[in-house]
Amino acid sequence: MGTRNSMKVGMYSFDCRDAAALAEFWAGVLMRPVDAGATAAFATIGFEGDGPTWMFHRPAGELPLGDNRLMLDLGGESDWAEQADRVEALGAARVSDNEQDGVRWTVFRDPEDNTFRIFAPRPE
Repeated sequence: MGTRNSMKVGMYSFDCRDAAALAEFWAGVLMRPVDAGATAAFATIGFEGDGPTWMFHRPAGELPLGDNRLMLDLGGESDWAEQADRVEALGAARVSDNEQDGVRWTVFRDPEDNTFRIFAPRPE
């Protein structure tokens, strides 16, 4: 049996009410297309690509209530504030703008209330 030095993220999964609509929002945020064949029950971004796949799925029954179990932190470059404005224009709800010990970030909720953040570059 071979050894591995590390593991990598293969997929980010979201349970949601409308997979195609939520995938379209995240496609806009990520500036990547939704894969062909998206439906209200199932959609992906980047399934055939090199990076992690983003999967959106409508489970049977009720969606769980409460905070999402995985919070995405998106790393911004020098244009992070403009990216935050762009994501808000796509339909994200801006929750707060934050700064602590020189670290700056903005907290958002996507159209199905999943929390995510966009960070400024790390201070030098």
